[in-house]
Amino acid sequence: MSYFDCYLVPVPTAKLDAYKLFSQRMAKVHREYGGLRVIDCILDPETTDGTQFHAEGAQADVQGAELRDFNAAEATKEGETVILSWTEWSSKDARDDLLPRVLADPRVQPEDGEKAIFEGARLVAGGFVKLLDT
Repeated sequence: MSYFDCYLVPVPTAKLDAYKLFSQRMAKVHREYGGLRVIDCILDPETTDGTQFHAEGAQADVQGAELRDFNAAEATKEGETVILSWTEWSSKDARDDLLPRVLADPRVQPEDGEKAIFEGARLVAGGFVKLLDT
């Protein structure tokens, strides 16, 4: 059964081109080691408050409550956006075997003099088992 490593990454919008190059490099390594696919999505600024994702009845239930959204989850700062990223593996066992190899590969390490694109300490990550695939 597929297994997913998922990430929320706060990225300064001024560094999106650098992030894309970094992500392409990471994706290539993940794929070489057995990752089935790597997806990066950028937050649509028109959907940042989360209200449109609640059905009419649910909206009444949360009236007055502060809705959580990706910007809140990432505590984005002025000039930042959120990237939602995931890597799909064939199974958790495959991921557990292969991810340490990916992370040890010199190509995923910062190059000499390369400046950080985002604050790594603010990255949110987790492993997920597929619940539904329709």
